[in-house]
Amino acid sequence: EDMQRVQAQAQQIKLAALGRLTANIAHEVRNPLSAISYATELLQEDDLNAAQQRLLQIVLDNTQRINQIVSEVMQLNRRDRAKRETIVLADFLVHLIEEFNQAEHLAVGVLALEIRAAVSVQFDRGQLRQVLWNLLRNGLRHGCAQPASLLLRAEQRGAGVCLCVEDDGAGVAVEHQAKLFEPFFTTAEQGTGLGLYIAKELCAANGAELIYAPRVSQAGASFAIIFEESRHDGH
Repeated sequence: EDMQRVQAQAQQIKLAALGRLTANIAHEVRNPLSAISYATELLQEDDLNAAQQRLLQIVLDNTQRINQIVSEVMQLNRRDRAKRETIVLADFLVHLIEEFNQAEHLAVGVLALEIRAAVSVQFDRGQLRQVLWNLLRNGLRHGCAQPASLLLRAEQRGAGVCLCVEDDGAGVAVEHQAKLFEPFFTTAEQGTGLGLYIAKELCAANGAELIYAPRVSQAGASFAIIFEESRHDGH
């Protein structure tokens, strides 16, 4: 018990130090980045030939990508500020699906919901939304965008709950599966490689685990959030 307490204190110290470091880095990077972006936008207003405009657009696109990386790194600071609350999954997921459909302009039915048990979980509400939003956008990008191409499935598993995000895409290549949750690993041309890493860290901060679970009977990818404890609604 003493060792566990020491390890927990060490983890908190590490997280606090990482938070200060990332905040300072973000501040130092964003200031010159804003200047570069602003100067590039001003240059684009000049009478330039097509080649010059293309080069300026490359500069602007890459400053925006760096800014996105900084924003995602800053989200790591949130993991040590998780405020867990009881979340009724049925209500939470129905609202999330409506919001996601509207934001992504999805036809009703592309994202389906399947809940096999009326359960609640303990998780920071904003962080659970962030994790699921990331997983759903990944699934949408790789799926076929047909009815039920994306599936949110919640079920009781022992004393806990398993919440899966499944798609009907090609799945994750075997050689990439071990690297999925490593920071800056991505197979997407415009990806930062931080989304899944941050999602896994946020799950860990809430006492849950995020894993990749290859689908056996059909094509596609499946990511599962394993909540260690849950309770049946109304009991």
